[in-house]
Amino acid sequence: MRSVLTALILGSAFLSAAPAFSDAVKDGHRVFMTKSCMACHGRNGAKPIATYPALAGQNAKYLLTQLKAIKSGDRTGTVDPETGHTYVQGMADIMHLLSDDDMKNVVAYLAEQDPAKPEILDPAPTEDELAAGAKLYKKLGCRSCHGKEGSKPSNKAYPFVAGLDRDYLVRAMTEIRDKVRTSGKSKMMFGTIKRADDDQIAAIATWLSQIDRNAE
Repeated sequence: MRSVLTALILGSAFLSAAPAFSDAVKDGHRVFMTKSCMACHGRNGAKPIATYPALAGQNAKYLLTQLKAIKSGDRTGTVDPETGHTYVQGMADIMHLLSDDDMKNVVAYLAEQDPAKPEILDPAPTEDELAAGAKLYKKLGCRSCHGKEGSKPSNKAYPFVAGLDRDYLVRAMTEIRDKVRTSGKSKMMFGTIKRADDDQIAAIATWLSQIDRNAE
């Protein structure tokens, strides 16, 4: 009898220690699965296709700002040569499906997910290439907003940039440098990123793409 009681007590303790997902997170998962989000951003937002960004583990406040900007048309971007449309057009076309609550809930869900693993690059970057990217990131002052190694933003309105797809990072930085993307907090990057040429942006993006936020 004592062993049975012990098992019950331990079982209850385990259940009470298990993470409890809020209704917002549960509903956010439903939105992510049923409103076409997974088609581009992959399972749990961590396995995107093509050069779309991984959203898993991203700051909820930042994500919500971006969703609102895309829905309103404030966020624009460069044109995807394969489709002839901007990279954000696919999302802009489905944003009417999401209510304000849907957007709040889906970002709550995504923020709770484990970040994506770093992509495997071919050819793999050398140690010298990674070091050059890290040096440029520090020299430009990127860490003041995005934190050391891009994994500790100083403000929840700023994104985690560590571990994102290299091509996406190149595109995002180039769009902001060239003032194609001006919504949200993008303007705060103008003075910094304008000092980076294409090769330097590529070097920073390569380094950031190889940082594993799960290893923290």
